[in-house]
Amino acid sequence: MGKCSFKNVVAQPRNFFILHLKYLFYLILGTVIWGLSPIFYDLLSSVSSIEIVAHRSFWSAVFLILYVYLFSGVGHELFQKGRNEIFLLFLSGILIAINWYGFIYAVNSGNALQASLGYYIFPLVAVFLGIVFKKEKFTLIQILAICLVIASVVLLVYVNGEMPGLALILAFSFGFYGLIKSSVKLDPISSVTFETILITPLAMIIMIFFAEPVLKKESFFADNILILLMFSGLITALPLVLFSTGTKVFSYATVGLVQYLNPTLQFLIAIFYFKEAFELGHALAFSLIWVALFIYSFEGISKELNKEGMSVSTLSKKLR
Repeated sequence: MGKCSFKNVVAQPRNFFILHLKYLFYLILGTVIWGLSPIFYDLLSSVSSIEIVAHRSFWSAVFLILYVYLFSGVGHELFQKGRNEIFLLFLSGILIAINWYGFIYAVNSGNALQASLGYYIFPLVAVFLGIVFKKEKFTLIQILAICLVIASVVLLVYVNGEMPGLALILAFSFGFYGLIKSSVKLDPISSVTFETILITPLAMIIMIFFAEPVLKKESFFADNILILLMFSGLITALPLVLFSTGTKVFSYATVGLVQYLNPTLQFLIAIFYFKEAFELGHALAFSLIWVALFIYSFEGISKELNKEGMSVSTLSKKLR
């Protein structure tokens, strides 16, 4: 009897550690796939950005619907939503489509560095939008971090003579996307499934009227473009599933730190793979942003450390 109890006591922390390790792997893998995606979209440089977005929306919806029905246990109730919630999901779907378009356009137009910049400053843009629209209170650290981001953008305008428009579009479209999603009572996977279903027809219509479809090109099947376009849905759906699963057991601060892998990988790819210009102005601007993110993250981690640690029983409840 005593031996059995001792084994249970030893096994419990071990299982707790193994579960954390597994979910950390999911979290990191999902983020790494997002971070490496510029290399994938570079393979589709011959296809218009809007057409890629249309295919990405459609195939994401296909893969996510399959996942939702086969693995998440969500049935027809996913589609039983009120008008207000459907409207919010449609708005968030448009915003994520704008974000996807901006990202793909940035990569295929030689501006992957701006894409990295946009996702770096997004967390602070989210803080700013929360203050403006949700009347959340400033902290001195947040004020300092936001001021540093503004200073970095001003520096880029001064040095390069132009506004980093793509970076701001990516940051604010994703920021407003998160703001709207905070009012939707759906888990991340189900909500993105609904969003892709709603925006796919709109993306298809825009593609038909404003883009030259790659379907007309003789190289469509010869160059495996169709397979790559289908795969764009998979590399959208798979990281989302992995990331959403991984976030079940970790604090907001930990998830936020792991998320910085995404723009960091994009940053490295832009410089070393795409060979984009990285001059003194870029170095100073990115340095300001990294300092802003460091102090912002430090504040978040400090708050987490002041809270009571998560117990094994809490973890088991989260995983049910």
